[in-house]
Parts: sequence; structure tokens; C-alpha cells
Amino acid sequence: MIAVEFSLKISSMYSIRVPYSYQCARTYPLPAPSTIKGLCANALWRRYGGDPVEHLKEIHRRTIGATARADCPIAVSACTVRIIPMNALIRQFAFTPSITCMIVFEEDSGELPDKVAEALKTAPLYLGDSESLVTCSPPHSSSDVQKVNVGEAVETNTLCPFNLIDQKSIENKPDSRGVVLYMQEDPISDNAILERYLAPLSQKGDTYYPLDKFSFEVSNNCFLVRGQKLTSVFRETSPAESSDKPKRGRKVKSV
Repeated sequence: MIAVEFSLKISSMYSIRVPYSYQCARTYPLPAPSTIKGLCANALWRRYGGDPVEHLKEIHRRTIGATARADCPIAVSACTVRIIPMNALIRQFAFTPSITCMIVFEEDSGELPDKVAEALKTAPLYLGDSESLVTCSPPHSSSDVQKVNVGEAVETNTLCPFNLIDQKSIENKPDSRGVVLYMQEDPISDNAILERYLAPLSQKGDTYYPLDKFSFEVSNNCFLVRGQKLTSVFRETSPAESSDKPKRGRKVKSV
């Protein structure tokens, strides 16, 4: 298992649209796993050519998962981006100076992790909408992986699938309270499959502040992956092999 960790330096506001948001196109404060995979696939296409959809399918097939955390507070605001007769399209945008991401590849992924790392260094990248240009710091590869069994305690600092958390273990624990986001793991599906993620963020008004850590007991066997900045937990099976039913939701809520 190989993790590629990289930081995105953000030059303008970005908008990562929440599926099913209608009256206002809401934005995720952090990129969803599907957004990170899409960004990596787009970098591969720009660097090596080929079919971008096939790059995306291969990344989804060969990865255990993807995650992110903010290095600084995230400010969110809304504005009208286009006016249509008798209608106005409102869209949310977010800004933070940098976001650190991690994408974890299966052991038998061949040259794919190295190719993704090389592409991230050289290709122009966009976060969410096509106008939010970002630059990538030199990616760091790591294979520091620890098997974690049901009931064992872990400490992480990134987006975490909610179904890996024993909810009883985070009750009345201030250091484990974050924001629940309904996010898409699969970037290929025509119908967005939304799963709950616990984000290391504390929301105050329209600003999200990063938390240093989460601590909880796991509800399923999983892997703990450590990079330079990020420590994350991932399922034993890749999302492409998962048969979880769709969980459709909106927006965010605090726990």
C-alpha cells in the first residue's frame, strides 16, 4: 500500500459543488475523495495524454481511498454567478491558503503511484470549478501502514468515513467533535453515492477552523496510514469493491 501526500496551494476562491444542492450551489469546505481522485486523473491526462475517463477509472479501481485536511481556516461565502431572466444562480465559494491531500494506492498498483506523483508536479490543476487554479507542492510517498482491528483506538487528523467510527467512543469527547459532510467516494458513477464523513473542522458562522486530531475506536477492521502531515484511516477493501447502498444527504451538520 502506497500513499501519495501533496499540498495544494490555492490562488483564488474555489467551489466544489455538493451534489443535489439546488436553490444555492453549496460548496464543500474540503475536497471530497472523488474530487481528489478526479484531480489526480486530470493531472495524468494533461501529463501523459490518453483517455481521461480511463485514467479516472483506473485510479478509482486501484485506490483504497483519498482524504484531506485544511492547514488554515476556511472562509465560505455565496454570490450570484449568473443571472437568467426571472432567476438567479447563487453559488458558494470557499477560500483557504492550502489544503493537504492524500490518495492511497493498493500494493499491486504498479507504476501508477509514481506516475500520479510526477503528474501532480508538472500539470496545471484546478480544484472544483474550472476557474480555481492551484499549484501542488512536491508529492511525498509513504508506505507507513498499520493494521487496526475492531475496537482499537486511533488518532487521525483528516476526513474519515463515518462508518469506520464507533460512535459511542466519540460521545462527550470535545477533541473528537467535527463536522459531518455527505461526500462522494466514487467519481465514476452517474448517480452520486454520498457517504457520511467526519471532517476535522469546527464551524463558527461561515468559517471552518481545522482541528488538530480526532480520537476514536474503530467499528471495522481498517488501515491507519501515516504521511508527513496526515494520519488517516481507510477501509480494508477499496471503494470500487464496496457494495454500500447510496446515502443521499445535503449540506453539513455538527456533532
